[in-house]
Amino acid sequence: MDLTAPAPCPFCKIAATYPPTPFIDPDSTPIATTDEITSHVILSTEHIIAFLDIMPLTRGHVLVASRHHYQMLSDMGVLAGQEMGKWLPILSRVVTKTVFGDDPDRHWNVVQNNGERAAQVVPHVHFHIIPRPATGTNQRTSFAMFGRGQREELDDDEAEILARELRLELVEEVKRIQKEEGVDLAQGLVLDASSRGKL
Repeated sequence: MDLTAPAPCPFCKIAATYPPTPFIDPDSTPIATTDEITSHVILSTEHIIAFLDIMPLTRGHVLVASRHHYQMLSDMGVLAGQEMGKWLPILSRVVTKTVFGDDPDRHWNVVQNNGERAAQVVPHVHFHIIPRPATGTNQRTSFAMFGRGQREELDDDEAEILARELRLELVEEVKRIQKEEGVDLAQGLVLDASSRGKL
C-alpha cells in the first residue's frame, strides 16, 4: 500500500489543492487551477474527492478518486474503501438526478479501471460515474467507454454551473438520507464559518 505518489499525479494535485472540507457549501465556488488543470469539485472528504471529468463522455461525468495515492483498487486501504463505498451510491443518485431530473428512465455507468491494459489512463484509483442519456433508437451508440468515443474538453463556465447544481443536489440528498434513513452524513462534515473562506 503506497501512500506516496510518483510525481506528477494530477489527482494528487487536485487532492492537495482541496483539503478535506467534506460538505462543500453549494454557494461557494470550489474551483482551483493547478499547474495543469482546473478542477470543479463536488465533494472533498478525508479519504475521497469527487470532481467533474475534464474530458467528459457525457454531461455530468464525475470522477470519484481516493484522496491518497493508490495506483490500483487492490492497493486501497480499508478506511478509504469504506468511504468510497459509502459515497459512490450517493454520488450516483446526485449525478443522475441532476442530469435526468425526475425522468425515471435513468441509465449510467460506474467504471473503475486497474492498469494500462484495463484502460487506466491516470494511475490513481478513481471511479467514473457516467450518465447515459437516450440517443434515439440505437442505444448502442451511447456505450463509448474506456477513453474511446467522442470526448470534448470541459467548458469551465458550464462546469461551474453544473458543479454548483451537483453540490445543491448533494445537500438535498444528505438531508433526504437523514430524514428517511436516520443517517447523519453531515455530522462533523458541514463547514464552520471560519473554514468557508478557505475554499
